[in-house]
Amino acid sequence: MRQLGFICAAAFVALKENVAKLEGDHKKAKVLAEGLNQIKGLRVNVAAVETNIIFFDIVEGSKITAEKLYKKLEEHGVLVMLEGPLRMRIVLHHQISSSDVLYTLSCFQ
Repeated sequence: MRQLGFICAAAFVALKENVAKLEGDHKKAKVLAEGLNQIKGLRVNVAAVETNIIFFDIVEGSKITAEKLYKKLEEHGVLVMLEGPLRMRIVLHHQISSSDVLYTLSCFQ
């Protein structure tokens, strides 16, 4: 690999500047997971949320489908990933603020 220096430089910056931010990302993910779990029709295994990734399910028999919820959230600038007909995923990163988490929760309600 003749361009290994560029890859190493990116890895160095990531380790030096972003690892410290991971703890905050994980805390925000936990707050979001707890908030989502309080919303009727959604189910989150909050205990399983240990990183910046949240998986949640739409309870069977709910009035909304994952695809409809996906489109509604997208209209509000909240991007999620469909994992199945009733399962979705949200990933937080260091540029997501606490107010972004609250905004996201408001979009679900």
